[in-house]
Amino acid sequence: MRFDFGWILALMAIGAAATASAAPMAYASNEGSGTISVIDTATDRVTATITTGGKPRGIAAAHNGKRVYASDQTANGLAVIDVETGTVTKRVPLGSSPAGIYLSADGRRLSAAIEENNQVAIVDTSTLAVVKRLTTRGKHPEHAVFSPDGKWHLVSAADAELGSNDALPAGRAGHVVRGGQRQ
Repeated sequence: MRFDFGWILALMAIGAAATASAAPMAYASNEGSGTISVIDTATDRVTATITTGGKPRGIAAAHNGKRVYASDQTANGLAVIDVETGTVTKRVPLGSSPAGIYLSADGRRLSAAIEENNQVAIVDTSTLAVVKRLTTRGKHPEHAVFSPDGKWHLVSAADAELGSNDALPAGRAGHVVRGGQRQ
């Protein structure tokens, strides 16, 4: 079984398409201003700006459209945003320099790539608590997407050799597939 960066990008695009079709709004993080732009997808216009503070990076919209999640590099955490009020309602500590975040197909789990800790943090979206941490072999993970069946995390890292990005079992830390070889 071989996982490479191309598969990770394809899965990210599928996840983004599924999230975009769940609500009429799109959300874009603005690292420089510490804000998130709310974009009406029917008109392609910014309809609101949500101030998060810090440096929002990865972003994911809940399937029911009620919450938006944003990783915050400055606060080393996850900002949970109420879409109706446009405010941050909770901050969940994640680790040093969180990057890409992605929801599972059922919306019950959120994965966050934690660059400086070389980990993926798994957040239960009902309790908003980190329930698992998976260690990566690639250094500085930037993305950690769920496989469509939810059994794997496909992880791309800034400092990994071509073809050696991680595929981690979603339910437990353990062996890793690197460059097509199970280790």
